[in-house]
Amino acid sequence: MLSPAIQAIVKGHIAVFQDIGLAESYVTRCVKPHWIVLGDNDGEIGEFWVVTPADAQRLERAGYEMI
Repeated sequence: MLSPAIQAIVKGHIAVFQDIGLAESYVTRCVKPHWIVLGDNDGEIGEFWVVTPADAQRLERAGYEMI
């Protein structure tokens, strides 16, 4: 579940994955460009978010790291 703060930053759809390989596979099958952002980490399981380039830049300004 994404926090309301993240939902306020991201204007479009965000696809959440817990495996980088699945996120990369999803990106290669997208028709429009999408980028992977290293999402929140609860200590054990990290998240990889697939978003549009504009959303990735907004997340980067908010302190998230692009992959």
